[in-house]
Amino acid sequence: MIRGEVVSLRRFRAEDVDRVHAFAHEDVGGRSWWPGNPSRREVARRIAASEVPGEQRLDLAIEVHGRLVGEVNARSPRDAFPEGVYEFGIAVYGDDRGRGYATEAVRLLLRHLFDELGAARVQCSTDVENVGMRTVAERAGLVGEGVLRGYMPAGRGRRDYVLYGITRSDWNGGTWT
Repeated sequence: MIRGEVVSLRRFRAEDVDRVHAFAHEDVGGRSWWPGNPSRREVARRIAASEVPGEQRLDLAIEVHGRLVGEVNARSPRDAFPEGVYEFGIAVYGDDRGRGYATEAVRLLLRHLFDELGAARVQCSTDVENVGMRTVAERAGLVGEGVLRGYMPAGRGRRDYVLYGITRSDWNGGTWT
């Protein structure tokens, strides 16, 4: 478990399946957090897989006062990114959004990736209109690096995304001003 002031990051548990399954079908900014329309069984399978740490993906539950409030993941696919580069995604469920949990969770994840896993760079991307995620990235110390034009499929078109990043040399051990 990775503990912060209010937020903790932990492995998923079997009892998390129903909450995660419900959120998997929630509309988040015009799309689902999980691709497709996952069954409860598919969600349970992914949660079970998250209990086995892997080199290429880290899936963690976000917990506040013993309650599951969201999820965060980091990916470093061998054939897609250079060694030491991680990309993360985060989702805070429903009414728990807007309380600062995402910013603290990202800061904890960054600390883990840089200090424990030796990351050289951590990045995320989000829809240009996703003000909430853009704010979280900036508060966590990531820098907007540019717009990925026509990046994400959306309906019959494609959406522009902003790429944010932070490098090991930018990392100051988690001290934010």
